[in-house]
Amino acid sequence: MASLEDPPEALTNLEPGALAQVLEAHGRYLARRPGGHRALLGFHDLSERDFGGCNLSEGDFSGALLHRARFPAAILRAAVLFAADLRMADLNGADLSRADLRGACFRGAQLNKAILASADLREASLSRYDTRYRLLPGGSRDSLTDFAAAQAHGADFSNTRMGAAVLVNADLSDAIMRGTDLKGADLRNANLTGAILEHADLAGAKFNGATLHAAVFAGANLKGADFKGADITDAVFDPGMLNSSELRAASRSEHAAISDAVLGEALDRHVLWIDTEGARGARVSLTRLDLTGRELQGVRLAMAGLKAAKLSGANLTGAGLAMSNLELADLSGAVLVKADLRGANVRRANVSDADLSYARLGGLRAVGEGRRNFASNFERARFARANLTGADFRGGANLSGADFSGANLTGADLRNAILDDANFSGAKLDGIQLEGASVKGTRGLPAGAAGDRNRLEALAG
Repeated sequence: MASLEDPPEALTNLEPGALAQVLEAHGRYLARRPGGHRALLGFHDLSERDFGGCNLSEGDFSGALLHRARFPAAILRAAVLFAADLRMADLNGADLSRADLRGACFRGAQLNKAILASADLREASLSRYDTRYRLLPGGSRDSLTDFAAAQAHGADFSNTRMGAAVLVNADLSDAIMRGTDLKGADLRNANLTGAILEHADLAGAKFNGATLHAAVFAGANLKGADFKGADITDAVFDPGMLNSSELRAASRSEHAAISDAVLGEALDRHVLWIDTEGARGARVSLTRLDLTGRELQGVRLAMAGLKAAKLSGANLTGAGLAMSNLELADLSGAVLVKADLRGANVRRANVSDADLSYARLGGLRAVGEGRRNFASNFERARFARANLTGADFRGGANLSGADFSGANLTGADLRNAILDDANFSGAKLDGIQLEGASVKGTRGLPAGAAGDRNRLEALAG
């Protein structure tokens, strides 16, 4: 097996016409048509070549030089890129599920929204031989899969094997890493804002200096992981995890306390501000305050500032929260029955285990003198196991990337909502209305559930 250190003369160059013939024969191979041959492009110099949109499933690129090669939206399912050099390559939107990526170098590559589910990214054992196939002195070594400084925003690494991989300074914001094996991985200074690491194995991983805002670690194994200097503000951990030895050296912004009396006065001023259209009173700001378990049923908090507020277990039955800012808020286990969140910003909020039955969660239309429309924003919100029975998302709702796993959506109205990349795995969907919804990349929905316009996206998801 050759390594990335092999001399350039060991690599084969192909003229554009010859490469086109290889790709055409590979297409026939995948279609099981006569004249088909699997693409065998191992140890070729394919730098800066354009494979955008090509189906290269099962192709062999072992040891290939792919500097700045373009693979946007390419299909590379079960492809072999063992020890391939993909530095600065464009793999945005590519499908690399079940691919063999052991020892590959993705340094500085772009993999935004790429799919790497169940891929193998473990270290590789590389050897170099002479022309008589004799092992060269010092020619055998181990090579770690390298994602240093890679951009992988929203990429899917579910159930991948990434033990000991190098992800230093990588952008993994909103990445899906459920069940991923990251034992001993190096994630120093990486950006994992909003990443989903549920049930991931993080034993011995290095997170020093990493940004983990709103990342989800439920069910993850943190044994021996190093979080010194990591920012875990608004990250979601299992009860008791925050007191573990692994997280003691991590940094986070704490939620400030507020007394019932001070809160009551602030709410009164806010109601006056609403009723006088801003002439009197003051708009309330409860940003990063701890309101855990508060009795706030029927409270009028339209247009309130509640960013990153802790409202877990709070009773907000019938509350008016239209156009409020609840970005990054913790609403886990809260009661929001028949609450009004139309036009609210609930981006990246944790709404798991909450009761939002019959809540109004869609957009607001024809507001004010300008008759403006305001869509609600639940992008990347986490509704795991939430009760959304009869919830109304009509009028414009952005739920892209939202997690509805295990939620009860019986009778929910999601017509014309944006559900791209949302996860409905294990959700109860009896009587759900999805006509006209955008479901590109959605998981867990029955094929064609959103109507003919989105049938292909639903099937693909």
